[in-house]
Amino acid sequence: MERSGELTILVPVDVSANEPPSLGILDRIGPIEVVILGYFPVPDQAEPALIREEYGPEAADRLETIADAHHGSTAVLVFTHDREATIDRIADQHGCNAVLIAGETSALDRILVPLRGDVNLDRILSVVADLLLAGEETATLFHSVAEGADPSGGELLLVGAVDRLVEYGVDRDRIDRRLSEGGDPRTDIVEFGGEYDLVVLGETEPSLRERIIGDVLSGIVDDVEVPALIVRDVE
Repeated sequence: MERSGELTILVPVDVSANEPPSLGILDRIGPIEVVILGYFPVPDQAEPALIREEYGPEAADRLETIADAHHGSTAVLVFTHDREATIDRIADQHGCNAVLIAGETSALDRILVPLRGDVNLDRILSVVADLLLAGEETATLFHSVAEGADPSGGELLLVGAVDRLVEYGVDRDRIDRRLSEGGDPRTDIVEFGGEYDLVVLGETEPSLRERIIGDVLSGIVDDVEVPALIVRDVE
């Protein structure tokens, strides 16, 4: 089975902040392409060019320090009114498969992969396969069954997803399944996510922030305590 191609991850970093975020997870992910987007938020009433003139050198130094700590990464500096639109634009320009929202983690051993039916399924599994084949992590494929629904459909989804990863070359022993009948996917993912080192989510709409895995899970990235990798739906 063919995967979507070389994995390239975009990492947005607010370079207006004095303290850079923890990006230690990049040192634990296997050899992949990384684009670090240093964005500087610009107030609506201000001109980006004027803000760049005033804060450009300082922001560039911060971004360079971050990029130097992760050898081989590509650094892009943008002064912007719209963070989300900038993420989409730069991700498109650099052919990024996924966007990493940094979070605290001391290891990268266990990955949680929530699946919502066939939505973006092939791309999610392709990215997960690339992660697993580049490192030594294990992955748990997770599905939350709607209240009152037959759980057998969710179980079939997970079994089929495991088979696809095996076809990609991932050892079956490194893949687990987890089915919840709680009926609240967002609560389940936030709760279970704390047991893992990384959560891989699927984007189903153009906006990374407004409709991650549908309206039901909007805002989950803010609630989950570990890093989140959002697989882009670029169709």
